[in-house]
Amino acid sequence: MALEDAAGVRVREARPSDAGEIHGLMCELARVVGDSLPPEEAVARRLRELLEEPRAGVLVAESGGEVVGAVSYWVKPDLAHGDTVVEVPTLVVREGLRRAGVGRRLMESVRRLGMERGAALVELVTTPANVAAREFYRALGFVETDHIVLEFVGQLEDPPSGA
Repeated sequence: MALEDAAGVRVREARPSDAGEIHGLMCELARVVGDSLPPEEAVARRLRELLEEPRAGVLVAESGGEVVGAVSYWVKPDLAHGDTVVEVPTLVVREGLRRAGVGRRLMESVRRLGMERGAALVELVTTPANVAAREFYRALGFVETDHIVLEFVGQLEDPPSGA
């Protein structure tokens, strides 16, 4: 899958050789959301794993031969809906190219892939503080729900205290 639009943005499946550029994008995303920067080798390792996983994938947007955006996705069965859903854990567009249609192209590609694989829904999570992302997703037709997302931060072997 490689589609190019009139502005010269091409969406294609990621390759292991994209790891360095994807790492740079993940660092940009980490800075925006206040996370720690991921180690480059960890991003490269996870990219390889996702590319080998039949139900997952990573797409990149290229412009001028450079990776300017990336999205990861999982196509999975969902008991709550009794259906198949596409989960989008990560979407990032290079600073300076945001609001230029790159993110929209990536999400359109994920939606198309999901439909081809029988998915009925696309799910994703963003923080309440990430107003730009929430506005972007609403403009694509996403609806905010009143789900509360809790995340265990720490080592999984650490027992929860006070429970």
